[in-house]
Amino acid sequence: MELLEILTIPFMQRAIISGILLAILLGIFGIFIIPRKMGFIADGVAHGSLLGVAVGLFLGVYPIIFAMILAAVYGALLAKVSNNSRLTHDGLIGLFLTGGMSAAIILLSFIPGYKPELFSYLFGNILAIGWSDLYVLIAAFSITLIVLIKQWRPLIMTTIHNDLSKIIRIHVTTSRYFLFVGTSIALVAGVKLLGVILVSALLIVPVLIANQLGSSFKSTVIISQLVGTLSTFGGIIISYVVDIPTGPTVALTLVIVFSLSSGYSLIRSNLIKKRTSHKHY
Repeated sequence: MELLEILTIPFMQRAIISGILLAILLGIFGIFIIPRKMGFIADGVAHGSLLGVAVGLFLGVYPIIFAMILAAVYGALLAKVSNNSRLTHDGLIGLFLTGGMSAAIILLSFIPGYKPELFSYLFGNILAIGWSDLYVLIAAFSITLIVLIKQWRPLIMTTIHNDLSKIIRIHVTTSRYFLFVGTSIALVAGVKLLGVILVSALLIVPVLIANQLGSSFKSTVIISQLVGTLSTFGGIIISYVVDIPTGPTVALTLVIVFSLSSGYSLIRSNLIKKRTSHKHY
């Protein structure tokens, strides 16, 4: 089947649009999350929000809304704990992961019969993306992007110069709450496409690749966006053609790109060292 023919299939169109929107959002949030050494937030929030999915399935209503509300609470608690020296982010994220997963599994055990929809949330499924999922994602994307534009400068300042941002009276608390809540909601928005197990790849891996190839903050942002978007598009197409799960395919595509960029970065640094050593002679 040719690419143009694939792009005419309605569920593939929904999956690709969803994937690109997610790649853009998570790629931007990752730029600010990774320097804070909080990549673990992706696994904690995504796994913990499975409780919201379980509540939705148990009540027979749209699960993602419950998961997003729970994710927003997680994000707010993470922002709050930044001012509490007795708790750590890693500890709280681990609590979300174990508590949310445990409660979700117990709640799901009360739902009779086979639960095929649950596997979509665990591993991702392009067939599971309906119009309602796409509309919710577009709404979340639009609102988050508007606030992100307004918070862009404070986020950069608090990421690069946190102490200086306090001196020049940037609203550190506001930007921190937005970062954690926005990231949490964006992660949950992607669980139906990529699954709770692998949605973290879109937050972390594009930024790692961009850090190796970018020479400035601006170039890092651009590279992260390009890598995330193209890898997601390619992974979705491959998963459909080969008939394999979407989440693992997108994640593996990102890992392969990371390996290639690491090799390129290593070769480039060795060439620069050789040129530098020759100049000294």
